[in-house]
Amino acid sequence: MRAPVLGLALLTLAACGGSSDSGTGPGGGPNLNGTYALKTVDGKALPVAFTDSTLTGGQLVMSDSGWSQISVVLYKAGGSANGDTLKLGGFWTASGSNLTLFDFGNTTTYTGTYSSTGITLVTKTATSLSYSK
Repeated sequence: MRAPVLGLALLTLAACGGSSDSGTGPGGGPNLNGTYALKTVDGKALPVAFTDSTLTGGQLVMSDSGWSQISVVLYKAGGSANGDTLKLGGFWTASGSNLTLFDFGNTTTYTGTYSSTGITLVTKTATSLSYSK
């Protein structure tokens, strides 16, 4: 049951403009560097309840060398009373205002868009995550 929430937690992104194809790495694309707070899930403000858990918070950190994401999840059965922290990271590519995140195993991708104020990502389960600076 934790797999859907973990999939949700594996998302992240950042902001700032850029119009050319680019990727992770110094001078390799748009400047997305910064920390972004998770604000909404499928258009709903946090906390957001699911069948077996509640997503209470999260953040996405973008840098030239990659991305990392932290999500805090309260499970209905098991887990910590204060929530479990789920972490994921990897590398990213950008083309125009489109963004793709890959995990370090290069097996999971997340797609979305970025602007000067935030990032919106779509998970493999079609959940929409919105982050802002």
